[in-house]
Amino acid sequence: MITPMLEKGLSHARAVGAHEAEFAYVRDSSLKIEVCRGDVETLSQSDASGVGVRVFTPDKRMGFAYGTLNNETTVDAIVDAAWQNAQANDPDEYNGLPAQGAESEDDWAQQDFSGIPTEDKVALARDLERRTLESDARLTFVDCAAYSDSREEFVLVNSNGLRRTFATAACSCYVVGVASQPGLDSEMAAEFDVAQRYEKLRPQWVAGECAAKAVRKLGGTPCKTGLRPVVLDNQVAKQLLTVLGSALSGNQVLKQRSFLAGHEEKSVAAECLSIRDQNDLPEGLNRAPFDAEGLAGCATPLIESGILKSYFHNSYTARKMGRPHTANGVRAGFRSTPTVGATNTYIAPGRLSQRQLCERARDGLFITKIMGIHTADGVSGDFSVGAAGMLIEHGELTRPVRGVTMAGNLLDLLGKTSAVADDLRFFGAYGAPSLLVSELMISGE
Repeated sequence: MITPMLEKGLSHARAVGAHEAEFAYVRDSSLKIEVCRGDVETLSQSDASGVGVRVFTPDKRMGFAYGTLNNETTVDAIVDAAWQNAQANDPDEYNGLPAQGAESEDDWAQQDFSGIPTEDKVALARDLERRTLESDARLTFVDCAAYSDSREEFVLVNSNGLRRTFATAACSCYVVGVASQPGLDSEMAAEFDVAQRYEKLRPQWVAGECAAKAVRKLGGTPCKTGLRPVVLDNQVAKQLLTVLGSALSGNQVLKQRSFLAGHEEKSVAAECLSIRDQNDLPEGLNRAPFDAEGLAGCATPLIESGILKSYFHNSYTARKMGRPHTANGVRAGFRSTPTVGATNTYIAPGRLSQRQLCERARDGLFITKIMGIHTADGVSGDFSVGAAGMLIEHGELTRPVRGVTMAGNLLDLLGKTSAVADDLRFFGAYGAPSLLVSELMISGE
Protein backbone atom coordinates (compact mmCIF):
# COMPACT_ATOMS: atom_id res chain seq x y z
CA MET A 1 0.00 0.00 0.00
CA ILE A 2 1.21 3.47 -0.88
CA THR A 3 -0.48 5.28 2.04
CA PRO A 4 1.87 4.00 4.81
CA MET A 5 4.82 5.13 2.69
CA LEU A 6 3.30 8.61 2.39
CA GLU A 7 2.62 8.69 6.14
CA LYS A 8 6.30 7.94 6.68
CA GLY A 9 7.11 10.84 4.36
CA LEU A 10 4.93 13.13 6.48
CA SER A 11 6.94 12.22 9.56
CA HIS A 12 10.16 13.01 7.73
CA ALA A 13 8.76 16.36 6.53
CA ARG A 14 7.99 17.33 10.12
CA ALA A 15 11.46 16.21 11.17
CA VAL A 16 13.22 18.49 8.65
CA GLY A 17 11.13 21.46 9.87
CA ALA A 18 8.16 21.69 7.50
CA HIS A 19 5.17 23.57 8.89
CA GLU A 20 2.85 21.86 6.38
CA ALA A 21 3.37 19.08 3.85
CA GLU A 22 1.36 17.42 1.09
CA PHE A 23 1.95 14.18 -0.82
CA ALA A 24 0.18 13.44 -4.11
CA TYR A 25 0.61 9.94 -5.52
CA VAL A 26 -0.61 9.30 -9.09
CA ARG A 27 -0.61 6.05 -11.03
CA ASP A 28 -1.73 6.08 -14.66
CA SER A 29 -2.08 2.83 -16.63
CA SER A 30 -3.03 3.16 -20.29
CA LEU A 31 -3.28 1.30 -23.60
CA LYS A 32 -3.29 2.84 -27.09
CA ILE A 33 -3.97 1.08 -30.40
CA GLU A 34 -3.82 2.76 -33.82
CA VAL A 35 -4.77 1.09 -37.09
CA CYS A 36 -4.25 2.20 -40.70
CA ARG A 37 -5.25 0.12 -43.76
CA GLY A 38 -6.02 -2.75 -41.43
CA ASP A 39 -2.50 -2.87 -40.03
CA VAL A 40 -1.68 -2.11 -36.41
CA GLU A 41 0.67 0.88 -36.48
CA THR A 42 0.72 1.55 -32.74
CA LEU A 43 0.17 -0.77 -29.80
CA SER A 44 1.60 0.75 -26.67
CA GLN A 45 1.03 0.14 -22.99
CA SER A 46 2.29 2.31 -20.18
CA ASP A 47 2.16 2.22 -16.40
CA ALA A 48 3.59 5.36 -14.83
CA SER A 49 3.49 6.35 -11.18
CA GLY A 50 5.18 8.79 -8.86
CA VAL A 51 4.83 11.21 -5.97
CA GLY A 52 4.76 15.01 -5.92
CA VAL A 53 5.62 16.66 -2.60
CA ARG A 54 4.87 20.19 -1.45
CA VAL A 55 6.34 21.52 1.79
CA PHE A 56 5.80 24.89 3.46
CA THR A 57 8.22 26.52 5.88
CA PRO A 58 6.98 28.32 9.01
CA ASP A 59 7.48 31.67 7.19
CA LYS A 60 5.35 30.39 4.24
CA ARG A 61 7.99 29.54 1.65
CA MET A 62 6.85 26.75 -0.65
CA GLY A 63 9.06 24.01 -2.05
CA PHE A 64 8.10 21.31 -4.52
CA ALA A 65 9.78 18.16 -5.82
CA TYR A 66 8.64 14.93 -7.43
CA GLY A 67 9.97 11.53 -8.34
CA THR A 68 9.19 7.94 -9.16
CA LEU A 69 9.65 5.50 -6.33
CA ASN A 70 12.46 3.00 -6.93
CA ASN A 71 15.59 1.74 -5.25
CA GLU A 72 17.39 5.05 -5.91
CA THR A 73 14.52 7.42 -5.07
CA THR A 74 12.59 7.28 -1.79
CA VAL A 75 9.85 9.50 -0.39
CA ASP A 76 12.37 10.90 2.12
CA ALA A 77 14.69 11.91 -0.73
CA ILE A 78 11.84 13.74 -2.49
CA VAL A 79 10.97 15.52 0.77
CA ASP A 80 14.60 16.62 1.18
CA ALA A 81 14.63 18.02 -2.36
CA ALA A 82 11.36 19.90 -1.79
CA TRP A 83 12.67 21.32 1.49
CA GLN A 84 15.86 22.50 -0.19
CA ASN A 85 13.82 24.16 -2.97
CA ALA A 86 11.70 25.96 -0.40
CA GLN A 87 14.78 27.73 0.97
CA ALA A 88 15.34 29.40 -2.42
CA ASN A 89 11.78 30.80 -2.65
CA ASP A 90 10.38 33.98 -1.15
CA PRO A 91 7.81 33.93 1.65
CA ASP A 92 4.19 34.44 0.53
CA GLU A 93 1.56 35.06 3.20
CA TYR A 94 -1.07 33.31 1.07
CA ASN A 95 0.87 30.06 0.73
CA GLY A 96 -0.41 27.00 2.52
CA LEU A 97 -2.70 24.00 2.39
CA PRO A 98 -6.47 23.95 2.83
CA ALA A 99 -7.21 23.99 6.54
CA GLN A 100 -9.83 21.25 6.55
CA GLY A 101 -8.91 17.60 6.71
CA ALA A 102 -11.05 14.77 5.35
CA GLU A 103 -10.92 11.03 4.77
CA SER A 104 -12.49 9.22 1.83
CA GLU A 105 -11.91 6.29 -0.49
CA ASP A 106 -13.73 6.26 -3.84
CA ASP A 107 -13.39 3.89 -6.77
CA TRP A 108 -15.49 5.20 -9.67
CA ALA A 109 -13.95 2.84 -12.22
CA GLN A 110 -16.87 0.85 -13.63
CA GLN A 111 -14.77 -1.70 -15.50
CA ASP A 112 -11.31 -3.26 -15.53
CA PHE A 113 -10.33 -2.89 -19.18
CA SER A 114 -7.29 -5.13 -18.73
CA GLY A 115 -9.73 -8.03 -18.57
CA ILE A 116 -10.79 -7.46 -22.20
CA PRO A 117 -8.50 -9.28 -24.68
CA THR A 118 -6.21 -6.98 -26.65
CA GLU A 119 -7.30 -8.82 -29.81
CA ASP A 120 -10.86 -7.58 -29.25
CA LYS A 121 -9.65 -4.01 -28.92
CA VAL A 122 -7.60 -4.27 -32.13
CA ALA A 123 -10.68 -5.70 -33.85
CA LEU A 124 -12.72 -2.71 -32.68
CA ALA A 125 -10.21 -0.28 -34.22
CA ARG A 126 -10.15 -2.25 -37.49
CA ASP A 127 -13.94 -2.39 -37.54
CA LEU A 128 -14.08 1.38 -36.97
CA GLU A 129 -11.83 1.95 -39.97
CA ARG A 130 -13.94 -0.36 -42.14
CA ARG A 131 -17.25 1.18 -41.05
CA THR A 132 -15.95 4.68 -41.78
CA LEU A 133 -14.92 3.76 -45.32
CA GLU A 134 -18.24 2.02 -45.92
CA SER A 135 -20.28 4.98 -44.67
CA ASP A 136 -19.92 6.91 -47.93
CA ALA A 137 -18.30 6.16 -51.28
CA ARG A 138 -16.55 9.52 -51.12
CA LEU A 139 -14.60 8.42 -48.02
CA THR A 140 -11.39 7.39 -49.75
CA PHE A 141 -8.94 7.06 -46.88
CA VAL A 142 -8.82 6.69 -43.11
CA ASP A 143 -5.76 8.41 -41.73
CA CYS A 144 -6.11 6.71 -38.36
CA ALA A 145 -8.60 4.58 -36.45
CA ALA A 146 -7.83 4.12 -32.78
CA TYR A 147 -8.87 2.64 -29.46
CA SER A 148 -7.51 3.58 -26.04
CA ASP A 149 -8.26 2.99 -22.38
CA SER A 150 -6.81 4.16 -19.10
CA ARG A 151 -7.10 3.86 -15.35
CA GLU A 152 -5.90 6.55 -12.95
CA GLU A 153 -5.39 6.25 -9.21
CA PHE A 154 -4.89 9.36 -7.08
CA VAL A 155 -3.87 9.35 -3.40
CA LEU A 156 -3.61 12.61 -1.46
CA VAL A 157 -2.22 12.89 2.07
CA ASN A 158 -1.34 16.05 3.96
CA SER A 159 -0.33 17.27 7.41
CA ASN A 160 -3.77 18.77 8.12
CA GLY A 161 -5.41 15.36 8.40
CA LEU A 162 -6.35 14.82 4.75
CA ARG A 163 -6.41 11.18 3.58
CA ARG A 164 -8.25 10.79 0.28
CA THR A 165 -8.02 8.25 -2.55
CA PHE A 166 -9.79 8.08 -5.87
CA ALA A 167 -9.74 5.85 -8.95
CA THR A 168 -11.38 6.25 -12.33
CA ALA A 169 -11.22 4.55 -15.73
CA ALA A 170 -12.46 5.23 -19.26
CA CYS A 171 -12.11 3.93 -22.78
CA SER A 172 -12.41 5.74 -26.10
CA CYS A 173 -12.27 5.34 -29.85
CA TYR A 174 -11.64 7.90 -32.56
CA VAL A 175 -11.18 8.08 -36.31
CA VAL A 176 -9.81 10.56 -38.84
CA GLY A 177 -11.24 10.22 -42.34
CA VAL A 178 -10.59 11.86 -45.71
CA ALA A 179 -13.27 12.52 -48.32
CA SER A 180 -12.46 13.10 -51.99
CA GLN A 181 -14.39 13.95 -55.13
CA PRO A 182 -13.05 14.60 -58.67
CA GLY A 183 -12.33 18.28 -59.26
CA LEU A 184 -12.51 19.20 -55.58
CA ASP A 185 -9.94 19.47 -52.80
CA SER A 186 -9.92 16.58 -50.34
CA GLU A 187 -11.41 17.24 -46.91
CA MET A 188 -10.57 15.72 -43.53
CA ALA A 189 -12.75 15.23 -40.44
CA ALA A 190 -12.50 13.47 -37.10
CA GLU A 191 -14.89 12.05 -34.51
CA PHE A 192 -14.59 10.27 -31.16
CA ASP A 193 -16.53 8.66 -28.35
CA VAL A 194 -15.71 8.11 -24.66
CA ALA A 195 -17.33 5.65 -22.25
CA GLN A 196 -16.81 4.19 -18.81
CA ARG A 197 -17.70 0.71 -20.06
CA TYR A 198 -16.33 -1.02 -23.16
CA GLU A 199 -19.75 -2.12 -24.44
CA LYS A 200 -21.01 1.48 -24.29
CA LEU A 201 -18.59 2.70 -26.98
CA ARG A 202 -20.34 3.61 -30.26
CA PRO A 203 -17.88 2.89 -33.10
CA GLN A 204 -20.69 2.76 -35.69
CA TRP A 205 -21.89 6.22 -34.65
CA VAL A 206 -18.32 7.56 -34.70
CA ALA A 207 -17.78 6.17 -38.21
CA GLY A 208 -20.99 7.67 -39.58
CA GLU A 209 -20.41 11.09 -38.01
CA CYS A 210 -16.81 11.27 -39.24
CA ALA A 211 -17.85 10.40 -42.79
CA ALA A 212 -20.75 12.87 -42.78
CA LYS A 213 -18.54 15.70 -41.53
CA ALA A 214 -15.84 15.07 -44.15
CA VAL A 215 -18.28 14.78 -47.06
CA ARG A 216 -20.16 17.89 -45.96
CA LYS A 217 -17.00 19.97 -46.41
CA LEU A 218 -16.41 19.04 -50.08
CA GLY A 219 -16.58 21.97 -52.48
CA GLY A 220 -16.46 24.70 -49.86
CA THR A 221 -16.00 28.31 -51.02
CA PRO A 222 -16.05 31.67 -49.21
CA CYS A 223 -19.30 33.50 -48.54
CA LYS A 224 -19.82 37.25 -48.80
CA THR A 225 -18.31 39.57 -46.20
CA GLY A 226 -20.66 41.11 -43.66
CA LEU A 227 -22.39 40.90 -40.32
CA ARG A 228 -24.33 37.64 -40.14
CA PRO A 229 -26.30 35.57 -37.66
CA VAL A 230 -24.06 32.65 -36.73
CA VAL A 231 -24.81 29.22 -35.30
CA LEU A 232 -21.78 27.81 -33.51
CA ASP A 233 -21.53 24.01 -33.45
CA ASN A 234 -21.03 22.63 -29.93
CA GLN A 235 -17.36 21.84 -30.60
CA VAL A 236 -16.73 25.42 -31.74
CA ALA A 237 -18.64 26.78 -28.74
CA LYS A 238 -16.41 24.62 -26.53
CA GLN A 239 -13.27 26.15 -28.07
CA LEU A 240 -14.53 29.64 -27.29
CA LEU A 241 -15.47 28.49 -23.78
CA THR A 242 -11.86 27.36 -23.29
CA VAL A 243 -10.69 30.94 -23.89
CA LEU A 244 -13.38 32.19 -21.54
CA GLY A 245 -12.21 29.63 -18.97
CA SER A 246 -8.78 31.22 -18.93
CA ALA A 247 -10.38 34.62 -18.30
CA LEU A 248 -12.38 33.08 -15.43
CA SER A 249 -9.22 31.87 -13.67
CA GLY A 250 -8.63 33.58 -10.35
CA ASN A 251 -4.92 33.40 -11.11
CA GLN A 252 -5.35 35.33 -14.36
CA VAL A 253 -7.60 37.87 -12.65
CA LEU A 254 -4.96 38.45 -9.97
CA LYS A 255 -2.38 39.09 -12.69
CA GLN A 256 -4.75 41.49 -14.50
CA ARG A 257 -4.60 39.26 -17.57
CA SER A 258 -8.35 38.71 -17.82
CA PHE A 259 -11.00 40.73 -19.65
CA LEU A 260 -13.40 39.65 -16.88
CA ALA A 261 -11.38 41.21 -14.05
CA GLY A 262 -13.54 43.54 -11.95
CA HIS A 263 -16.83 42.30 -13.44
CA GLU A 264 -18.18 40.27 -10.50
CA GLU A 265 -21.97 40.65 -10.11
CA LYS A 266 -22.10 42.50 -13.43
CA SER A 267 -23.81 41.45 -16.64
CA VAL A 268 -21.22 39.92 -18.99
CA ALA A 269 -23.46 37.78 -21.21
CA ALA A 270 -26.99 37.40 -22.52
CA GLU A 271 -29.63 36.27 -20.05
CA CYS A 272 -29.96 32.92 -21.82
CA LEU A 273 -26.35 32.00 -20.92
CA SER A 274 -25.35 30.20 -17.73
CA ILE A 275 -21.91 28.65 -17.23
CA ARG A 276 -21.09 26.29 -14.38
CA ASP A 277 -18.30 24.08 -13.09
CA GLN A 278 -18.90 20.85 -11.18
CA ASN A 279 -16.25 18.30 -10.18
CA ASP A 280 -18.63 15.38 -9.74
CA LEU A 281 -20.96 16.09 -12.66
CA PRO A 282 -22.20 12.62 -13.76
CA GLU A 283 -21.70 13.26 -17.50
CA GLY A 284 -18.41 15.15 -17.06
CA LEU A 285 -15.32 13.51 -18.55
CA ASN A 286 -13.20 14.73 -15.58
CA ARG A 287 -15.67 13.55 -12.94
CA ALA A 288 -14.05 13.27 -9.48
CA PRO A 289 -15.16 13.51 -5.83
CA PHE A 290 -12.50 16.09 -4.91
CA ASP A 291 -10.02 18.44 -6.56
CA ALA A 292 -6.21 18.29 -6.73
CA GLU A 293 -5.90 19.72 -3.20
CA GLY A 294 -8.46 17.35 -1.69
CA LEU A 295 -11.29 19.89 -1.45
CA ALA A 296 -14.68 18.24 -1.85
CA GLY A 297 -16.21 18.64 -5.29
CA CYS A 298 -18.91 21.26 -5.62
CA ALA A 299 -21.15 22.94 -8.18
CA THR A 300 -20.00 26.49 -8.89
CA PRO A 301 -22.12 29.01 -10.82
CA LEU A 302 -19.60 31.05 -12.81
CA ILE A 303 -22.05 33.00 -14.97
CA GLU A 304 -25.72 32.74 -14.06
CA SER A 305 -28.33 34.16 -16.45
CA GLY A 306 -25.65 36.45 -17.86
CA ILE A 307 -24.32 37.70 -14.47
CA LEU A 308 -20.71 36.91 -13.48
CA LYS A 309 -20.93 35.16 -10.12
CA SER A 310 -17.49 33.69 -9.50
CA TYR A 311 -14.04 32.94 -10.84
CA PHE A 312 -12.22 29.62 -10.61
CA HIS A 313 -10.33 29.35 -7.30
CA ASN A 314 -7.93 26.97 -5.66
CA SER A 315 -7.03 27.52 -2.02
CA TYR A 316 -4.26 30.04 -2.88
CA THR A 317 -6.30 32.38 -5.12
CA ALA A 318 -9.34 32.13 -2.84
CA ARG A 319 -7.17 33.14 0.13
CA LYS A 320 -5.53 36.01 -1.75
CA MET A 321 -8.80 37.38 -3.16
CA GLY A 322 -10.79 36.81 0.04
CA ARG A 323 -13.26 34.53 -1.72
CA PRO A 324 -14.60 31.04 -0.98
CA HIS A 325 -12.71 28.25 -2.71
CA THR A 326 -14.45 26.61 -5.68
CA ALA A 327 -12.52 23.30 -5.65
CA ASN A 328 -10.78 24.21 -8.90
CA GLY A 329 -7.31 23.02 -8.00
CA VAL A 330 -6.03 20.95 -10.92
CA ARG A 331 -2.68 19.30 -11.62
CA ALA A 332 -1.10 17.51 -14.57
CA GLY A 333 -0.11 14.36 -12.70
CA PHE A 334 2.44 14.08 -9.91
CA ARG A 335 4.95 16.28 -11.72
CA SER A 336 3.10 19.56 -11.10
CA THR A 337 1.77 21.64 -8.24
CA PRO A 338 -1.96 22.44 -8.14
CA THR A 339 -2.90 25.28 -10.44
CA VAL A 340 -6.30 26.86 -11.13
CA GLY A 341 -8.45 25.39 -13.88
CA ALA A 342 -11.66 23.82 -15.07
CA THR A 343 -12.84 20.47 -13.75
CA ASN A 344 -16.08 20.02 -15.72
CA THR A 345 -17.00 23.49 -16.97
CA TYR A 346 -20.01 23.74 -19.24
CA ILE A 347 -22.59 26.03 -20.77
CA ALA A 348 -25.99 24.98 -19.45
CA PRO A 349 -28.04 23.51 -22.33
CA GLY A 350 -31.27 25.04 -23.60
CA ARG A 351 -34.36 23.40 -25.06
CA LEU A 352 -33.96 24.02 -28.79
CA SER A 353 -32.38 21.65 -31.29
CA GLN A 354 -29.43 22.68 -33.44
CA ARG A 355 -31.78 22.63 -36.44
CA GLN A 356 -34.11 25.08 -34.68
CA LEU A 357 -31.16 27.44 -34.12
CA CYS A 358 -30.50 27.36 -37.89
CA GLU A 359 -34.16 28.07 -38.57
CA ARG A 360 -34.01 31.08 -36.26
CA ALA A 361 -30.84 32.33 -37.95
CA ARG A 362 -32.72 32.40 -41.27
CA ASP A 363 -29.81 33.64 -43.42
CA GLY A 364 -26.43 33.21 -41.80
CA LEU A 365 -23.59 30.78 -41.25
CA PHE A 366 -23.34 27.48 -39.38
CA ILE A 367 -19.73 27.30 -38.16
CA THR A 368 -18.33 23.80 -37.61
CA LYS A 369 -14.62 24.56 -37.41
CA ILE A 370 -12.40 27.43 -36.29
CA MET A 371 -8.62 27.71 -36.53
CA GLY A 372 -6.27 29.83 -34.42
CA ILE A 373 -8.38 30.36 -31.31
CA HIS A 374 -5.15 30.20 -29.27
CA THR A 375 -4.37 33.68 -30.66
CA ALA A 376 -7.36 35.24 -28.87
CA ASP A 377 -6.35 38.09 -26.56
CA GLY A 378 -7.05 37.11 -22.96
CA VAL A 379 -6.78 40.72 -21.77
CA SER A 380 -9.16 42.36 -24.25
CA GLY A 381 -11.22 39.37 -25.38
CA ASP A 382 -10.59 40.18 -29.06
CA PHE A 383 -10.31 37.30 -31.52
CA SER A 384 -9.91 36.74 -35.24
CA VAL A 385 -9.92 33.14 -36.43
CA GLY A 386 -10.24 31.15 -39.61
CA ALA A 387 -13.61 29.44 -39.96
CA ALA A 388 -15.50 26.89 -42.04
CA GLY A 389 -19.01 25.50 -42.05
CA MET A 390 -22.27 25.65 -43.99
CA LEU A 391 -24.27 28.54 -45.38
CA ILE A 392 -27.76 28.98 -43.90
CA GLU A 393 -30.40 30.24 -46.36
CA HIS A 394 -34.04 30.60 -45.37
CA GLY A 395 -33.31 28.50 -42.28
CA GLU A 396 -31.80 25.58 -44.21
CA LEU A 397 -28.19 24.41 -44.58
CA THR A 398 -27.32 24.79 -48.26
CA ARG A 399 -23.63 24.72 -49.26
CA PRO A 400 -20.22 24.31 -47.61
CA VAL A 401 -18.23 27.41 -46.72
CA ARG A 402 -14.50 27.70 -46.09
CA GLY A 403 -11.75 30.29 -46.38
CA VAL A 404 -13.52 32.87 -44.21
CA THR A 405 -12.54 34.72 -41.03
CA MET A 406 -14.68 35.15 -37.92
CA ALA A 407 -13.74 38.18 -35.82
CA GLY A 408 -15.08 39.98 -32.78
CA ASN A 409 -14.84 40.27 -29.03
CA LEU A 410 -15.81 37.51 -26.60
CA LEU A 411 -17.80 39.84 -24.34
CA ASP A 412 -19.69 41.11 -27.37
CA LEU A 413 -20.28 37.53 -28.58
CA LEU A 414 -21.58 36.50 -25.15
CA GLY A 415 -23.91 39.48 -25.11
CA LYS A 416 -25.28 38.72 -28.57
CA THR A 417 -25.97 35.04 -27.90
CA SER A 418 -29.71 34.78 -28.43
CA ALA A 419 -30.42 31.04 -28.09
CA VAL A 420 -28.84 27.88 -26.67
CA ALA A 421 -29.37 24.36 -28.04
CA ASP A 422 -29.94 21.12 -26.14
CA ASP A 423 -26.89 19.25 -27.55
CA LEU A 424 -24.44 19.66 -24.65
CA ARG A 425 -21.30 17.60 -25.24
CA PHE A 426 -18.05 17.42 -23.31
CA PHE A 427 -14.63 17.66 -24.93
CA GLY A 428 -12.17 17.18 -22.08
CA ALA A 429 -12.66 19.59 -19.16
CA TYR A 430 -15.10 21.77 -21.11
CA GLY A 431 -18.56 21.11 -22.51
CA ALA A 432 -20.94 23.18 -24.61
CA PRO A 433 -24.14 23.03 -26.64
CA SER A 434 -24.57 24.78 -29.98
CA LEU A 435 -25.19 28.54 -29.75
CA LEU A 436 -26.98 31.13 -31.88
CA VAL A 437 -25.24 34.51 -32.04
CA SER A 438 -27.44 37.28 -33.48
CA GLU A 439 -24.61 38.82 -35.49
CA LEU A 440 -20.88 38.38 -36.00
CA MET A 441 -18.47 39.78 -38.56
CA ILE A 442 -17.59 37.24 -41.23
CA SER A 443 -14.91 38.20 -43.77
CA GLY A 444 -15.05 36.23 -47.00
CA GLU A 445 -15.14 37.26 -50.63
